Amino acid sequence: MYRSFAVKNFRCFRNLALADLERVNLIAGKNNVGKTALLEALFIHCGAWNPELALQINAFRGIEAIKVEFGRWAETPWDTLFKDFDVSQSVQLEGDDDLTGRRTLSLKLVRDPSELAKLRISVLTTNGSALGSSEAAQVLELEYYQEKHGGKYYMIFDAKGFRLEPVPPPPPFPAFFQGARMRLPAKEEAKLFGDLENRGEQEVVLKVLQLVEPRLKRIFVRFIGEPMLYGEVGLRRSLPLRLMGDGMSRLFNLVLHISNAPGGVVLVDEIENGLHYTVLPKVWQAIAETARHFGTQVFATTHSLECIAAAHEAFSQVGVYDFRLHRLDRVGDDIRVVNYDQETLTAALETGLEIR
Repeated sequence: MYRSFAVKNFRCFRNLALADLERVNLIAGKNNVGKTALLEALFIHCGAWNPELALQINAFRGIEAIKVEFGRWAETPWDTLFKDFDVSQSVQLEGDDDLTGRRTLSLKLVRDPSELAKLRISVLTTNGSALGSSEAAQVLELEYYQEKHGGKYYMIFDAKGFRLEPVPPPPPFPAFFQGARMRLPAKEEAKLFGDLENRGEQEVVLKVLQLVEPRLKRIFVRFIGEPMLYGEVGLRRSLPLRLMGDGMSRLFNLVLHISNAPGGVVLVDEIENGLHYTVLPKVWQAIAETARHFGTQVFATTHSLECIAAAHEAFSQVGVYDFRLHRLDRVGDDIRVVNYDQETLTAALETGLEIR
């Protein structure tokens, strides 16, 4: 579990530090203040040594197609990672977590031909000849330091396409990113649920979904062309879970992710999407119980005061208040964070202070 996290020169952040992180962390703030960007920075850091995640985060925002003309590098696929598109400054991500300790990642573009040559990376031009030139390839370097060791990995784009050198090992713990409007493919939902069944943990998901749909008695996988999840709700026949509403699908994906990331991290953008405000206290109660059960840490963003108040209510009613609100504020060209523990959040809500 992360205890602290800091980011420099990433997206809209010049220098931002989060301290006193809890099991469940809710990030608030006005539009375009960096809430989603903070989740993206955390996602890259969770990957530890995989520079490919720098491309995956664009897909979370719906940017999946990349068109680049060789020899005409007006921009690279990674330019938007850097503050003000200034690729002369490296991105710095530093986190301190219970499992791996303090780990620092540095992301930078390698463009100079002489520097490319020193890396001994084979890059190809469009005619197939090897050339250590910024016209032949674009290279993103990820350098990491963890405790007393470190290393470098490269994401390369040349005439061969995208590839990693060397191939990075698996991350130290699982991490999932649930975008504001993302929905898992039906096949992936079935796989994750099947993993829970194999561990005998499927009842955890059922109990959470019953908060939204009390008639739900059972969840199971049916194969009609491809695997899909169905539920029994007391009708003459079972229904696909996806026909039970966006709120059900949203909550189901969230609990699936938390349950399948034991000891890891789940990142959720606009967590209240699709959920009616009246069920939010129960949803937060379920998130708290599920995260504790599996040892998962949750980071989520919101624009909703009802969502913040519901989370505060849910965590205040249990013995452990392992929840923290972090509000991002823009001050000039900088973004700063204001942290709310249980006492300060109680006072803010009672006096009607703006905390979104």
